[in-house]
Amino acid sequence: MITILSIILFTLLVLIGKSRGFKTFGIFYLNLFLILVYLFLISIGLNAILHAIIICIIVSATTLFGLNEVNLKTKSSFKAIMIVLIFIFVLTFFLGKYANIQGFSAESLEAIGGYSFDLNYDMTNVLIGMFLIMVIGTIIDTSISVSSALNEVYINNPYLNQKDLYKSGMNIGKDILSTTINTLYFALVAEFIGFFMWHYGSSFGYIINYKSFVVEISKLLLSFIASILIIPITSYITSKALIKDK
Repeated sequence: MITILSIILFTLLVLIGKSRGFKTFGIFYLNLFLILVYLFLISIGLNAILHAIIICIIVSATTLFGLNEVNLKTKSSFKAIMIVLIFIFVLTFFLGKYANIQGFSAESLEAIGGYSFDLNYDMTNVLIGMFLIMVIGTIIDTSISVSSALNEVYINNPYLNQKDLYKSGMNIGKDILSTTINTLYFALVAEFIGFFMWHYGSSFGYIINYKSFVVEISKLLLSFIASILIIPITSYITSKALIKDK
């Protein structure tokens, strides 16, 4: 089934996206390979946070520069993504260390029942790493969308100053943000269907204090925060770079 779907995906990307679609397919599987490498590294006891940061940097670079080449808009997006990544790391570090939401919940016991519980890595670090990798996929798309659109605005009106360009970037970001938030929300709802079926009949208080629920809501809120922050940061860096490059 995976092979068939991959062939369909590849065919559609090449037919519609041409050479860019071909590169998209290749980078998608490259990023998938990087995630598998990350899982292997933490499974042998290496630091999950450090390697998550490294993976996020590599994924950002391959996605931005591999698909859009090295230019002003991709370099601006990359800088903005690194700034937001640092902020989210600090936020998730405190969340992971003090929220006590790491590890597995009750509905996972059947799936992991046959495995050893003598793990050689810190599940808190794994949680933080998971949050970072989850966020990076959200902000890459938003950042390059703002940067590319702002670049087009400047090409068509090169007499705009940095303040006007920044305002344009914020207006573009506002339009993108609404769709991004909806996409993230419905992705979470889809993941939660199984969770609510498992806990059908439980009280509202029990559900909102349940570990899996708190983790998923935390992931959603972190994605929202990152999606919002990336807009003004990308707008500022890109507008400044465009004026400086004049």
